[in-house]
Amino acid sequence: MDLEQYLTLGYLQSHPVEAARHLESLHPEESAHLLEALPPEEIANVLEHCLPVSTAKVIEALPAKVGAGVLTAMNATSAIGVLRQFEDPVRQQILEQLDDPMGATLRRSLRYSPNTAGSLADPQVFTLPPDIPVEEAINRIRTNGHKAMYYVYVIDRDSKLEGVVTLRQLLVDSSNHLVGTLMEGQITTLSAEANLEEILKHPEWSRFHTLPVVDRWGSFFGALRYRMLRRIEKDVGGKAPLGSVSDSLMQLWEAYSLTGIRLMTDVAQTINERHKTP
Repeated sequence: MDLEQYLTLGYLQSHPVEAARHLESLHPEESAHLLEALPPEEIANVLEHCLPVSTAKVIEALPAKVGAGVLTAMNATSAIGVLRQFEDPVRQQILEQLDDPMGATLRRSLRYSPNTAGSLADPQVFTLPPDIPVEEAINRIRTNGHKAMYYVYVIDRDSKLEGVVTLRQLLVDSSNHLVGTLMEGQITTLSAEANLEEILKHPEWSRFHTLPVVDRWGSFFGALRYRMLRRIEKDVGGKAPLGSVSDSLMQLWEAYSLTGIRLMTDVAQTINERHKTP
Protein backbone atom coordinates (compact mmCIF):
# COMPACT_ATOMS: atom_id res chain seq x y z
CA MET A 1 0.00 0.00 0.00
CA ASP A 2 1.57 3.30 -1.06
CA LEU A 3 1.43 6.65 0.76
CA GLU A 4 -1.66 7.86 -1.12
CA GLN A 5 -3.53 4.69 -0.21
CA TYR A 6 -2.51 5.03 3.45
CA LEU A 7 -3.81 8.60 3.48
CA THR A 8 -7.04 7.53 1.82
CA LEU A 9 -7.50 4.73 4.34
CA GLY A 10 -6.83 7.09 7.24
CA TYR A 11 -9.45 9.52 5.94
CA LEU A 12 -12.03 6.75 5.45
CA GLN A 13 -11.45 5.43 8.97
CA SER A 14 -11.58 8.85 10.63
CA HIS A 15 -14.45 10.38 8.63
CA PRO A 16 -16.60 7.57 7.18
CA VAL A 17 -19.79 9.63 6.75
CA GLU A 18 -18.00 12.56 5.08
CA ALA A 19 -16.10 10.09 2.89
CA ALA A 20 -19.37 8.42 1.90
CA ARG A 21 -20.85 11.75 0.83
CA HIS A 22 -17.77 12.48 -1.25
CA LEU A 23 -17.85 9.07 -2.91
CA GLU A 24 -21.52 9.54 -3.80
CA SER A 25 -20.63 12.76 -5.60
CA LEU A 26 -18.07 11.00 -7.82
CA HIS A 27 -18.60 8.78 -10.84
CA PRO A 28 -18.72 5.13 -9.66
CA GLU A 29 -15.57 4.29 -11.62
CA GLU A 30 -13.72 7.11 -9.84
CA SER A 31 -14.88 5.86 -6.46
CA ALA A 32 -13.90 2.29 -7.34
CA HIS A 33 -10.44 3.44 -8.42
CA LEU A 34 -9.92 5.16 -5.06
CA LEU A 35 -11.10 2.14 -3.08
CA GLU A 36 -10.05 -1.02 -4.89
CA ALA A 37 -6.59 -1.38 -3.28
CA LEU A 38 -7.98 -1.05 0.26
CA PRO A 39 -9.09 -3.95 2.48
CA PRO A 40 -12.72 -4.97 1.73
CA GLU A 41 -13.80 -4.48 5.33
CA GLU A 42 -12.58 -0.87 5.27
CA ILE A 43 -14.40 -0.25 1.99
CA ALA A 44 -17.54 -1.79 3.50
CA ASN A 45 -17.33 0.44 6.59
CA VAL A 46 -17.61 3.50 4.35
CA LEU A 47 -20.03 2.20 1.72
CA GLU A 48 -22.48 1.25 4.47
CA HIS A 49 -22.93 5.01 4.93
CA CYS A 50 -23.85 5.45 1.24
CA LEU A 51 -27.30 4.88 -0.18
CA PRO A 52 -27.78 1.35 -1.56
CA VAL A 53 -28.00 2.56 -5.16
CA SER A 54 -24.66 4.38 -4.87
CA THR A 55 -23.00 1.41 -3.19
CA ALA A 56 -24.29 -0.95 -5.89
CA LYS A 57 -22.79 1.18 -8.65
CA VAL A 58 -19.40 1.27 -6.90
CA ILE A 59 -19.41 -2.49 -6.26
CA GLU A 60 -20.28 -3.12 -9.90
CA ALA A 61 -17.26 -0.99 -10.90
CA LEU A 62 -14.91 -2.83 -8.52
CA PRO A 63 -13.15 -6.06 -9.53
CA ALA A 64 -15.58 -8.95 -8.93
CA LYS A 65 -13.53 -10.50 -6.12
CA VAL A 66 -13.19 -7.16 -4.30
CA GLY A 67 -16.90 -6.42 -4.68
CA ALA A 68 -17.81 -9.82 -3.24
CA GLY A 69 -15.45 -9.21 -0.33
CA VAL A 70 -17.07 -5.85 0.37
CA LEU A 71 -20.58 -7.34 0.44
CA THR A 72 -19.39 -10.14 2.72
CA ALA A 73 -17.96 -7.56 5.14
CA MET A 74 -21.21 -5.55 5.27
CA ASN A 75 -23.97 -6.17 7.77
CA ALA A 76 -26.79 -8.23 6.28
CA THR A 77 -29.32 -5.37 6.17
CA SER A 78 -26.99 -3.15 4.15
CA ALA A 79 -25.97 -5.99 1.84
CA ILE A 80 -29.61 -6.89 1.11
CA GLY A 81 -30.40 -3.28 0.24
CA VAL A 82 -27.46 -3.21 -2.17
CA LEU A 83 -28.29 -6.54 -3.80
CA ARG A 84 -31.82 -5.37 -4.54
CA GLN A 85 -30.39 -2.67 -6.78
CA PHE A 86 -29.07 -5.23 -9.29
CA GLU A 87 -31.01 -6.98 -12.01
CA ASP A 88 -31.56 -10.65 -11.16
CA PRO A 89 -28.79 -12.17 -13.39
CA VAL A 90 -26.17 -9.82 -11.93
CA ARG A 91 -27.47 -10.41 -8.42
CA GLN A 92 -27.15 -14.17 -8.85
CA GLN A 93 -23.59 -13.83 -10.18
CA ILE A 94 -22.64 -11.78 -7.13
CA LEU A 95 -24.30 -14.20 -4.71
CA GLU A 96 -22.36 -17.08 -6.24
CA GLN A 97 -19.10 -15.31 -5.36
CA LEU A 98 -19.95 -14.82 -1.69
CA ASP A 99 -18.76 -17.25 0.95
CA ASP A 100 -21.32 -19.76 2.22
CA PRO A 101 -22.45 -18.20 5.54
CA MET A 102 -23.06 -14.72 4.15
CA GLY A 103 -24.37 -15.96 0.81
CA ALA A 104 -26.86 -18.26 2.52
CA THR A 105 -28.06 -15.49 4.84
CA LEU A 106 -28.64 -13.08 1.99
CA ARG A 107 -30.42 -15.66 -0.16
CA ARG A 108 -32.88 -16.40 2.67
CA SER A 109 -33.54 -12.71 3.21
CA LEU A 110 -34.13 -12.09 -0.49
CA ARG A 111 -36.67 -14.89 -0.80
CA TYR A 112 -39.94 -13.13 -0.22
CA SER A 113 -42.76 -15.17 -1.68
CA PRO A 114 -43.95 -14.25 -5.18
CA ASN A 115 -46.78 -11.71 -5.18
CA THR A 116 -45.82 -10.19 -1.85
CA ALA A 117 -45.07 -6.50 -1.61
CA GLY A 118 -41.41 -7.34 -1.00
CA SER A 119 -41.15 -9.24 -4.28
CA LEU A 120 -43.17 -6.74 -6.32
CA ALA A 121 -41.62 -3.47 -5.13
CA ASP A 122 -39.28 -1.61 -7.47
CA PRO A 123 -35.99 -1.38 -5.50
CA GLN A 124 -34.39 1.04 -7.95
CA VAL A 125 -36.55 4.10 -7.29
CA PHE A 126 -34.64 7.32 -6.73
CA THR A 127 -33.92 8.03 -3.06
CA LEU A 128 -32.11 10.67 -1.05
CA PRO A 129 -30.40 10.71 2.35
CA PRO A 130 -31.69 13.22 4.93
CA ASP A 131 -28.30 14.79 5.68
CA ILE A 132 -27.43 16.52 2.39
CA PRO A 133 -28.30 20.09 1.34
CA VAL A 134 -31.15 20.67 -1.09
CA GLU A 135 -28.70 21.95 -3.71
CA GLU A 136 -26.82 18.67 -3.67
CA ALA A 137 -30.13 16.80 -3.89
CA ILE A 138 -30.97 18.81 -7.03
CA ASN A 139 -27.59 17.90 -8.51
CA ARG A 140 -28.29 14.21 -7.89
CA ILE A 141 -31.68 14.52 -9.57
CA ARG A 142 -30.00 16.18 -12.52
CA THR A 143 -27.56 13.27 -12.79
CA ASN A 144 -29.79 10.30 -11.95
CA GLY A 145 -33.29 11.73 -12.32
CA HIS A 146 -34.49 9.05 -14.75
CA LYS A 147 -35.62 7.04 -11.70
CA ALA A 148 -37.14 10.02 -9.88
CA MET A 149 -40.86 10.15 -9.20
CA TYR A 150 -43.05 12.92 -7.82
CA TYR A 151 -42.47 11.46 -4.39
CA VAL A 152 -38.81 11.10 -3.41
CA TYR A 153 -38.27 8.76 -0.49
CA VAL A 154 -35.70 9.70 2.14
CA ILE A 155 -33.72 6.85 3.68
CA ASP A 156 -30.96 7.03 6.24
CA ARG A 157 -27.55 5.46 5.85
CA ASP A 158 -28.77 2.24 7.48
CA SER A 159 -31.40 1.88 4.70
CA LYS A 160 -34.24 2.81 7.07
CA LEU A 161 -37.13 4.81 5.60
CA GLU A 162 -37.18 8.23 7.24
CA GLY A 163 -39.79 10.14 5.23
CA VAL A 164 -40.82 11.53 1.89
CA VAL A 165 -40.32 14.81 0.05
CA THR A 166 -41.82 15.93 -3.25
CA LEU A 167 -39.89 17.08 -6.28
CA ARG A 168 -41.72 20.39 -6.07
CA GLN A 169 -40.54 20.98 -2.49
CA LEU A 170 -36.94 20.45 -3.56
CA LEU A 171 -37.21 22.60 -6.67
CA VAL A 172 -38.78 25.62 -4.99
CA ASP A 173 -36.58 25.62 -1.90
CA SER A 174 -33.94 28.31 -2.39
CA SER A 175 -32.24 27.86 0.98
CA ASN A 176 -29.47 25.51 1.93
CA HIS A 177 -31.75 23.39 4.12
CA LEU A 178 -30.96 19.73 4.58
CA VAL A 179 -33.33 17.35 2.84
CA GLY A 180 -34.38 15.94 6.21
CA THR A 181 -35.80 19.29 7.30
CA LEU A 182 -38.21 19.34 4.35
CA MET A 183 -39.43 15.75 4.47
CA GLU A 184 -42.70 14.51 5.88
CA GLY A 185 -41.84 11.96 8.56
CA GLN A 186 -45.32 10.49 9.00
CA ILE A 187 -45.51 8.21 5.99
CA THR A 188 -47.85 5.42 4.94
CA THR A 189 -46.07 2.18 4.07
CA LEU A 190 -46.75 -1.34 2.84
CA SER A 191 -45.27 -4.30 4.70
CA ALA A 192 -42.87 -6.34 2.58
CA GLU A 193 -44.77 -9.42 3.79
CA ALA A 194 -48.16 -8.15 2.62
CA ASN A 195 -49.91 -10.58 0.28
CA LEU A 196 -51.99 -9.72 -2.78
CA GLU A 197 -55.23 -9.31 -0.88
CA GLU A 198 -53.61 -7.03 1.69
CA ILE A 199 -51.98 -4.97 -1.06
CA LEU A 200 -55.21 -4.59 -3.01
CA LYS A 201 -57.22 -3.64 0.07
CA HIS A 202 -54.78 -1.08 1.38
CA PRO A 203 -56.92 2.04 1.97
CA GLU A 204 -54.23 4.57 1.09
CA TRP A 205 -54.44 3.90 -2.66
CA SER A 206 -57.17 6.53 -2.55
CA ARG A 207 -54.53 9.13 -1.68
CA PHE A 208 -51.27 7.95 -3.24
CA HIS A 209 -50.28 6.50 -6.60
CA THR A 210 -47.10 5.04 -5.06
CA LEU A 211 -46.49 3.44 -1.67
CA PRO A 212 -43.11 2.61 -0.11
CA VAL A 213 -42.44 -0.96 1.01
CA VAL A 214 -40.55 -1.71 4.23
CA ASP A 215 -39.71 -4.83 6.18
CA ARG A 216 -40.57 -5.35 9.86
CA TRP A 217 -37.45 -3.41 10.88
CA GLY A 218 -38.29 -0.40 8.73
CA SER A 219 -35.70 -1.10 6.03
CA PHE A 220 -36.69 0.35 2.67
CA PHE A 221 -37.34 -2.24 -0.05
CA GLY A 222 -38.54 0.06 -2.80
CA ALA A 223 -41.88 1.37 -3.99
CA LEU A 224 -45.01 -0.31 -5.29
CA ARG A 225 -46.68 1.78 -7.98
CA TYR A 226 -50.33 2.10 -8.79
CA ARG A 227 -49.81 0.69 -12.27
CA MET A 228 -48.40 -2.47 -10.66
CA LEU A 229 -51.61 -2.67 -8.63
CA ARG A 230 -53.62 -2.60 -11.84
CA ARG A 231 -51.45 -5.38 -13.27
CA ILE A 232 -52.01 -7.46 -10.14
CA GLU A 233 -55.76 -6.94 -10.44
CA LYS A 234 -55.63 -8.18 -14.01
CA ASP A 235 -53.50 -11.20 -13.10
CA VAL A 236 -55.70 -12.35 -10.20
CA GLY A 237 -58.99 -11.31 -11.78
CA GLY A 238 -59.90 -9.21 -8.78
CA LYS A 239 -60.76 -5.61 -8.19
CA ALA A 240 -59.48 -2.95 -5.89
CA PRO A 241 -61.76 -2.25 -2.91
CA LEU A 242 -64.62 0.13 -3.57
CA GLY A 243 -63.49 3.71 -3.43
CA SER A 244 -59.80 2.86 -3.17
CA VAL A 245 -58.93 3.94 -6.69
CA SER A 246 -61.25 6.21 -8.61
CA ASP A 247 -61.49 6.22 -12.39
CA SER A 248 -60.37 9.83 -12.45
CA LEU A 249 -57.25 8.97 -10.42
CA MET A 250 -56.52 6.08 -12.74
CA GLN A 251 -56.82 8.35 -15.77
CA LEU A 252 -54.64 10.97 -14.12
CA TRP A 253 -51.91 8.48 -13.24
CA GLU A 254 -52.02 6.88 -16.69
CA ALA A 255 -51.64 10.36 -18.17
CA TYR A 256 -48.59 10.89 -15.97
CA SER A 257 -47.16 7.59 -17.18
CA LEU A 258 -47.76 8.44 -20.83
CA THR A 259 -46.23 11.89 -20.47
CA GLY A 260 -43.40 10.84 -18.15
CA ILE A 261 -40.67 11.87 -20.58
CA ARG A 262 -42.16 15.31 -20.98
CA LEU A 263 -42.64 15.65 -17.24
CA MET A 264 -39.00 14.81 -16.50
CA THR A 265 -37.91 17.12 -19.31
CA ASP A 266 -39.83 19.95 -17.66
CA VAL A 267 -38.25 19.08 -14.33
CA ALA A 268 -34.78 19.07 -15.90
CA GLN A 269 -35.42 22.47 -17.48
CA THR A 270 -36.62 23.84 -14.14
CA ILE A 271 -33.51 22.48 -12.44
CA ASN A 272 -31.22 24.02 -15.05
CA GLU A 273 -32.98 27.40 -14.76
CA ARG A 274 -32.73 27.22 -10.99
CA HIS A 275 -29.05 26.35 -11.25
CA LYS A 276 -28.37 29.36 -13.47
CA THR A 277 -30.16 31.76 -11.15
CA PRO A 278 -27.60 33.63 -8.99
